[in-house]
Amino acid sequence: MALARSPSPETIADLLTNSIRSKSALNHVCHFNRCNIINLPVEVHRNDSFYAVKAPYLKAPTWVKRETLQTNVYSIYLCNNTGKIHHCHANCNGERMTNNENCQVCCVSGLQYESEITRSWQIAARCVPTVVADKRDPFLFSRGEDGRVKSGSGVHNLTTTKCAITCKETIHNLLFSKIRLNNERNKLRDNKKEAEKSVNKYKRWCERNNQTIVYIHMITLYGNKKAKRPLYTHLLIKTDEEKDDLIKDLTKTIISYYKMIVYKTNLGKEMTSMFNFKIFVPACLYIMKRGVMMGGIPIIESVRYLDITLPEANTLDLYKIHKPSFTQTKNNMLKAIRETVELGTETAQSLKQYVDDEKQRVLDNFSTT
Repeated sequence: MALARSPSPETIADLLTNSIRSKSALNHVCHFNRCNIINLPVEVHRNDSFYAVKAPYLKAPTWVKRETLQTNVYSIYLCNNTGKIHHCHANCNGERMTNNENCQVCCVSGLQYESEITRSWQIAARCVPTVVADKRDPFLFSRGEDGRVKSGSGVHNLTTTKCAITCKETIHNLLFSKIRLNNERNKLRDNKKEAEKSVNKYKRWCERNNQTIVYIHMITLYGNKKAKRPLYTHLLIKTDEEKDDLIKDLTKTIISYYKMIVYKTNLGKEMTSMFNFKIFVPACLYIMKRGVMMGGIPIIESVRYLDITLPEANTLDLYKIHKPSFTQTKNNMLKAIRETVELGTETAQSLKQYVDDEKQRVLDNFSTT
């Protein structure tokens, strides 16, 4: 369906309602405790002076493609039980629920809006570094059916869960993805060509100087050349259970280091924005190759497995990691730790103890699968 002007979310909701035409949705009142509610992916596309909506239950014109995308709409929700469409906004018709932290949230989508006054949300939980502000309940993953936070689960908030998902994606991308395995194959191929070049160079030298070609020398040259760039592909091949255990351990460790940097170091407290978590994860992984030690105390412990298996830093562009930001974040991490200890704000032992305590608290029951 082509439109003359850009459709508003209300218009999109009406189009979806008219397209679905569910009779059971007429007198139905949705609630996230009773209904299976999903966030519909909705895109608005533009072609010259015409607009179109790409969404489930709506037929999009043939000219709709990635290049014509103008904007995404994230406020449209669907009840899978009845087919009822809900457009969530500050004045929507969804019921409101006051949770244990005195936060009023929409009972359909779980979103909370700035127009509603709340005073109890923790800054660390509501400031999520994303392009689109996520205003859902920060303890969304820690609540029971009655809406109350489960005892002892306060660390399982929305921010921690997103950080865990980011860690899983980054670690899998660097260690177990198809891109990584293909790079290992290419490295093997290039290594073999370099070794063959050395052997051919030795052979031509012997022929020019009328020297006897020694077969043992050729084998030694070939072996030494390949040994300079060893392959560790066998360490990257693991079962799903082994991958999950490794990712879970690294996730707990990285989030603990992130909290230590942000909450305990001077630079982290003053300039939190310098440590974007998406870039912090690969930077921390590469620091963990060698670790950080001050006064004989390992503040960031060395992980031998990462030292062997992580790809070369000059290939990070292949994994969609911005190399300048990666280098800057890594340097800022080392600077934050060094200045904090040298100025006496914290000791190396106190930083290490804080990390150990956080490892016990963060994600004890969280599954990365």
